[in-house]
Amino acid sequence: MIRVLLLLASILLAPATFAQNLPEAASAEEKATDPFGRTTPRGTVDGLLDAFASGDVAEVLPYLDLSAVPEARQRFEGRRLARRLEIALDRAGGLLPGFRISSDPNGLTVDGLAPDRDAFAVLRMDGATKELTLSRSEVDGVRVWRVSPEALALVRTTELVVEDALYERWMPDALNSRMFAGASWAAWIATVMLGFFAIAMAIAVVWTAYWILSRLVRPLREGTAGRLAAPMRLPAALVLGVPIYGALTFLYGVPVVARAAIAPIVETAAWLALAWMVVRLVSAAGQELLESMTRREQLGAVAVVSMARRIVVFVVLLVTAILIAGSFGLNLSGWFAALGIGGLAIALGAQKTIEHVVGGLSLIADQPLRVGDFCNVDGIVGTVEDIGLRSTRIRTLDRSLVTIPNGDLSSARIENYAGRTRFLWRTTIGLRYETTPAQMREVVRRIRLLLQADDRVAEDFRVVFLGFGASSLDVEIFAYIMARDYVPFLEIVQEFNLDVMEIVEGAGTGFAFPSQTVYLARDGKPSGAERERMAAE
Repeated sequence: MIRVLLLLASILLAPATFAQNLPEAASAEEKATDPFGRTTPRGTVDGLLDAFASGDVAEVLPYLDLSAVPEARQRFEGRRLARRLEIALDRAGGLLPGFRISSDPNGLTVDGLAPDRDAFAVLRMDGATKELTLSRSEVDGVRVWRVSPEALALVRTTELVVEDALYERWMPDALNSRMFAGASWAAWIATVMLGFFAIAMAIAVVWTAYWILSRLVRPLREGTAGRLAAPMRLPAALVLGVPIYGALTFLYGVPVVARAAIAPIVETAAWLALAWMVVRLVSAAGQELLESMTRREQLGAVAVVSMARRIVVFVVLLVTAILIAGSFGLNLSGWFAALGIGGLAIALGAQKTIEHVVGGLSLIADQPLRVGDFCNVDGIVGTVEDIGLRSTRIRTLDRSLVTIPNGDLSSARIENYAGRTRFLWRTTIGLRYETTPAQMREVVRRIRLLLQADDRVAEDFRVVFLGFGASSLDVEIFAYIMARDYVPFLEIVQEFNLDVMEIVEGAGTGFAFPSQTVYLARDGKPSGAERERMAAE
């Protein structure tokens, strides 16, 4: 737990460390003060929305690049363009998703635009969709992002029809006139209602499509495809609800301020729903594969499928977390830099965890153990229940559950009984010393015939009169029993033991038990000559 806490602390603090290690010029640029927060595209968009929400057109002007407008007309033209920009975004377009608006001072570098241009919104013009961009330029010694002259030119040429939005027509005037956070109460209520309506519409579409397809396509109703598709209906409906919600808010004329305020929540719901759908698909597909492999006795692939399923789920959750962070405007480049700097902390604080994960991967690759195998691991005897990324669980004979880290398991002495194709039956029976040679020959012969006639015994068996023991005549039985599991082997041995008892009894002899014979004798007195000799000695 201490290692995990240190790891998390290192990753969380890494962006600050990264910032301290940047060149002084870049650090000075980031620390340069801009009163309007326009040093990043995200800051400019947030400030622009706040300016729209204030209702004062003059507050929008700092976020517009009016360099293409003659200086004498900038104030008047700027106010007109600011108003047209807000109306255009309300009625003819909207902002891009949060992950498309960068929180890095340099903007997005993989969007195909010039280094000093970043897209932030779209407009529907003449049946086509066009992007509005931000431009980066220097103002009062600080490089800032503002709405580009090209975007303002598009806004200037856009034909706008200013009329009541659809939601305003069926909302009371009292709600349309009262403002909250830059939008009317009617707009906020319409935003929430349209969200519920979009979800209900998406659920109806998905369930109806599934019902129709299940009636037309038999495998979707009865086969594997149906078992895979059924768990994904709800998350698929939530994913479908997001574009439906976006279309409804646009068609009903919900203002961009309200849409932008709710956008991070909607995007988060979309990423979570998409991740939920992928996880459900992976889980269902993995379960189908596990059941299929179990039926075909391909137990070696069970651990591989289980491990792969967990890795895919982990990757999906990691990517989802990154996308959600981008939707809320977090600087992903800083976090990726944090992961790079945090690599040292991972190597130092979580080296044992990494060792166990690598050990788990080696177990999957080499397969010394498989789920369901009966084994002996350094004296721990039991059945393997699960092989995870970090540890392996073994159910012992007394039904306790032992968890062994994979790093330790990969270097342990493993005896896998499940790999046996036959079991050795080696025993020595002791007959009484009263047994005659004829009886001994009969016992050995009949035991050999017993083993030879049974298909469960390998051909290379032997039954021999081994020798003379301390209290018995020893007969050795050495044979391989063709059994794959230990319990059936014990049952076969029990059957043979009973047959051997009958053979010994039928031969007229019996089993010996440890005994000793004591001989008592009285020595005679020595003769006279003997006494003289002993005295002389």
